[in-house]
Amino acid sequence: MNLLSENEYSFSNTYFWNVILHHHINAFDREKDENFDWMWDEIYSPKSIDKKAYTEYCRKLYQWDLETPGSEGEIEDPKTLILPVGSDISLTMEFHPCGTYYFLNDIMIGEVSGCFHLKYLTYPELMRIAELEYGDVLFHLLLPVSAIREQEKEKVLGEIVRRLQQVPLFREHSEYIGKCVLYGLLVPDSDILDIAEIGTICISNHSFRNALRYDEDKEQIKELNILLSKI
Repeated sequence: MNLLSENEYSFSNTYFWNVILHHHINAFDREKDENFDWMWDEIYSPKSIDKKAYTEYCRKLYQWDLETPGSEGEIEDPKTLILPVGSDISLTMEFHPCGTYYFLNDIMIGEVSGCFHLKYLTYPELMRIAELEYGDVLFHLLLPVSAIREQEKEKVLGEIVRRLQQVPLFREHSEYIGKCVLYGLLVPDSDILDIAEIGTICISNHSFRNALRYDEDKEQIKELNILLSKI
């Protein structure tokens, strides 16, 4: 397995965390009416980020040169990050040429790609994970695949901004990043439901945790809820 070392996801690795910041696909600057990724890349990102070197880093991380039409950008030995989430659960992130896949054990909980699927974890679930051994890193890795209810947004913004300050790359513009990121994570309160015999679901667009739309995935969603209940 092509595992990333601990140094790779250290908060001091500017290039890696710049990649993770771009996993916030729906992040948006409401005041400027612009996509956050454009605002960040063109205006706010530190000049210390060498764009040519960053592109080369991404090429190696995603192994773009290994992409083939037959695999649709998926490769056999992707760069992989594995972190424990408690005693018997692991977060696995696979970096393929076509995008990044998130798993808790063998259950896919997110896909950052052209056909993205996010909004899996609720804020209480994310915060339980954030209290674990690798909680600081896990919070940042899992935030892009989380769903924040409107009623939670005030307290969540403060938590996001506080944690953004842990990463040197984000520190100077933590409040701006936090507002844009939070906007992309918000869902109506009614989008997160508890269903008898299944557990928590999220009916937002682009959420595979939607047992009302993806009937064939009900059992896996149930398994996910059982898994998350152990944290």
